[in-house]
Amino acid sequence: MRVGIIGAGAMGRAMARRAALAGAVVLLADRGAGHAAGRAHRVAREAVAGTPGVVEAVTPRAALRPGLVILALDRADSLEFLRRHRRTLTGKVLVEVTVPRAEPRGTQMRELMAAVPGARWVRACAAGDAESIYRGLIDGHPVDVFVAADDDPAKIRVIELVDRSGLRALDAGRLDRAGVLDELTSLGREISHRLATPEGWAIKLLPSW
Repeated sequence: MRVGIIGAGAMGRAMARRAALAGAVVLLADRGAGHAAGRAHRVAREAVAGTPGVVEAVTPRAALRPGLVILALDRADSLEFLRRHRRTLTGKVLVEVTVPRAEPRGTQMRELMAAVPGARWVRACAAGDAESIYRGLIDGHPVDVFVAADDDPAKIRVIELVDRSGLRALDAGRLDRAGVLDELTSLGREISHRLATPEGWAIKLLPSW
């Protein structure tokens, strides 16, 4: 499987690591050139260590070639990026993984979808922060990832990738649940901030199996 990832920050690093652990060939790009391109190269070297996959730092245009593209940018940056590359992204599986920082959260997801209405949209919401996703475990349990989509084949494709990566995918239903998932992770981040948890955080659905 080939996976494109746009964004080489904390979440992009975590997604690249997970996809490489699933054995994927990952094309990782940051938004710009210069310092951003250098960061993508550093993140690629770190994310691929000890995995069966491949992580290559590439240009944003090259990262859009796979049929599955993960958006790991802030939502405002994602929206700008999507509008610029709308034609290229039409028909691809687009996976939104970030947590919005401003209200209204559900509306923001709808804005992304409206920017590329011809894409096969999936909301993959890891119930934890980027560090816990990168490590894969929280208190010895795999981090849960809630996956919502109206396109069932696209959803299954993402669920299989998540499960192969060592995390636990949970079918969260249709895309109208995106706002609920945004609120879930926003709450987890707020509680973690209040408790000052240096080791990262995750919300776990029990029982585990």
